[in-house]
Amino acid sequence: MKKRILGFPPLIPVCLSLMAGILVGNFFPDLSWGIFVPVSLAFLLLFVFFFPELTFFVKGLSFIALVWGFFSITRILHPASPDAISQFADSSKVTLTGEIVSFSKDYFLKKRVVVFCHLVQREGREPVKVQGLIRLNIYDKKKKNFQYGDLVQFTSPIKSIRNFSNPNGFDYEKQMKFAGVSGSAYANAGKIRVIPHQMDVHIKIMRGLEQLRNRFFYFTMDKVENKRAGAILVALVTGKKEVIPLKLKDLFSKAGTSHLLAISGLHLSIVAMGFYFIFYTLLAWFPRLLMTGVAKKTAGILTLIPLLVYGVFSGFSPSTQRAFIMICIFMIAFLSERENNPLNTLALAAVVILIIDSCALFSISFQLSFGALLSIIIGFSLIRIRGWNPKPGAMTLIITPALVTFFAGLGTFPLIAHYFNLVSSVQIVSNLILVPLIGFVCLPIGLLAFLFLPVSPGLADLLVIACQNILSFCITYIQFLTDLRFSWSRIVGIDGVEVVIFYLFLAAICLIISRQRKTGFVLMGMVVLAGSFSLGTGLKTKLFPEKMTISILDVGQGNSALIQTIEGKNILVDGGGFSSRSSFDIGRYVVGPFLWSQKILCLDAVILTHPESDHMNGLLYILENFKVNLLVKNRDTRSTRTYGELMTLCHDKKLRIWHPTKGDDTFDFGRTFFSFFTDLCVPSCQNLNNNSLVFQIRFNDLTLLFPGDILREREMALARKKGLNLKSSLLISPHHGSLTSSSKIFLDKVKPESVVISCGVGNPYGFPHPDVLERYQNRGYKVFRTDINGAVTISSDGIDTNILTCKGG
Repeated sequence: MKKRILGFPPLIPVCLSLMAGILVGNFFPDLSWGIFVPVSLAFLLLFVFFFPELTFFVKGLSFIALVWGFFSITRILHPASPDAISQFADSSKVTLTGEIVSFSKDYFLKKRVVVFCHLVQREGREPVKVQGLIRLNIYDKKKKNFQYGDLVQFTSPIKSIRNFSNPNGFDYEKQMKFAGVSGSAYANAGKIRVIPHQMDVHIKIMRGLEQLRNRFFYFTMDKVENKRAGAILVALVTGKKEVIPLKLKDLFSKAGTSHLLAISGLHLSIVAMGFYFIFYTLLAWFPRLLMTGVAKKTAGILTLIPLLVYGVFSGFSPSTQRAFIMICIFMIAFLSERENNPLNTLALAAVVILIIDSCALFSISFQLSFGALLSIIIGFSLIRIRGWNPKPGAMTLIITPALVTFFAGLGTFPLIAHYFNLVSSVQIVSNLILVPLIGFVCLPIGLLAFLFLPVSPGLADLLVIACQNILSFCITYIQFLTDLRFSWSRIVGIDGVEVVIFYLFLAAICLIISRQRKTGFVLMGMVVLAGSFSLGTGLKTKLFPEKMTISILDVGQGNSALIQTIEGKNILVDGGGFSSRSSFDIGRYVVGPFLWSQKILCLDAVILTHPESDHMNGLLYILENFKVNLLVKNRDTRSTRTYGELMTLCHDKKLRIWHPTKGDDTFDFGRTFFSFFTDLCVPSCQNLNNNSLVFQIRFNDLTLLFPGDILREREMALARKKGLNLKSSLLISPHHGSLTSSSKIFLDKVKPESVVISCGVGNPYGFPHPDVLERYQNRGYKVFRTDINGAVTISSDGIDTNILTCKGG
């Protein structure tokens, strides 16, 4: 007899079909219905052939789910009426009028809100009605407070959402498209006008909730001495996880406990358990309700009300919404008092979430949540199949949570490796302590502090201090664990195919344990063959490269390049970076992920051409998370915080620093040579750009010149130096294509065939300068630009050279 849940037939094939439709629509968004319909019918026929035991209803529902998934995602990727607001992107400043439709996120130097735009006005023109969402970054945030529902007016250019176009890079454009956001803008708080307007009830409720969030935020951060502990408490109670410092998030990730910092299924489950216990206890005072079972069902239904309020109060982020839906589904299954298959319940939750929001399938939190739950359900099912039936006792209280953590970690390992390149070996011991302390102690106490704050600030103060002490212990505990040798490690990136291979390997083990040995061993053999081929191909390319590869990365307005020599050496030149005003870490979000995608954990050398922010700031994260054998830099120093941290990190890691100063210093790797041109007797103090390290790479017939940010004066000194051969087949444009560089005498000496310009889209300096581009064009150079073409990859066997760009232009 087939198991049913809530009157539905088994929902696993329906869930898989829905996911398949969404994936097809995502990877082939331009697929015409003329092709999709016959393919879908073929899918249905295959479904009928391979799964004859399924009912006709399930097969029909699966087909509908497939079509729905495809239609829902393509509708988002290709909306019928594009947002009119996007038509004003990447132009001059405009005056925008719109309504804030999100709770504010508070960062160190700015506040961020989402604005639904109503009017746009260009200077000297009439206002135009528009619609669409933009992200507004508000600076100097202490001057004025902005809330949900405010009608604001400000002047700013609208920037379109753009990716850093690098191989295997994160698709930020698609993520924002999924969120419905069309662009971004910025404004000073003092120059934003709040327009009075009539607000309906739901806006007033949301404003009230935001005021309560902010009140608890400021109260907590004012009372606690340990600001890191205070930030965690604020995130647990209000959902403002942006206040947690990045390094503290990294610490929890290394301990395998980062899931505790964001309001998710665990937190909502704990809150649900607490309210269910309260309601059930109160209703149990009425014997009739207790004996008829009404108390249990009523308590379950009532629990959903405060759970929804808590979810909305905490910002009701997509991950919180999904957790709320999952808890509702599992609560209904629990209250139905019928024998339910937990896999079907999980599948039903996934179907409901994906019908509401098909984009959720590509959310990391969705994948991790369902991966963990699926692994836990299957893990305990296999244990029961093998005859383990734990009896209540002290050991069970220890073993069960440990197994939950183990199964969750095993089920999410491929995803964590794919997205975060991190594995923790102390995950079980850290979760055994931190989940009870943070989830079952701090979270309830923190919620009590929030509830008592309006009526008894003194009691709220005591509760907040109690949470601070507990969280301070938790931070110290995981700091101790992560300081242990081999407690965590970085791992190279695994691609989507390798993720699938790993999950198929786990599936084969599950089949063997569940006594379906024949199927399991066949699948195991296929997985081993596929894994061996993938691993062997990767090792061959890594250990015995056939070509030298140089990747000029798209890091916005800055410089960064990876050189992979024919001898297998990996050298990183600069790390990109923005000014200290920006909170975006190029090393963390762009350069580091690219290195991991190239299977790199160790860099033989890092070359810092000169310590300016657009070359240096991204290196801090690289030196923290990669093994680096040598840092090559000039002798310039800076008084900036980033430079100080960089030098402190080099000292702590005992990293050797080399300054090329005497003659023409050279790296000799066998067939690849790096020649550093130290032509300056006295370093320039007037413009530090002229002190940039200049070096040439030579590999048989391939020569490539990296001149850093040198200006005309340094170019002339290089060109006039006797015996110096600057002739190169490829040139990295000096100083991002500035007018003060690429002088005639310098280009006469280099005589490149191709030039690569590393610059950011719409940068404020106007790089590359039109005169420089004209100069290159008149000389017949082939020009590649990272702002237009994305990352530029140069590969050569020493004779023939091939140049490819990420965007294919």
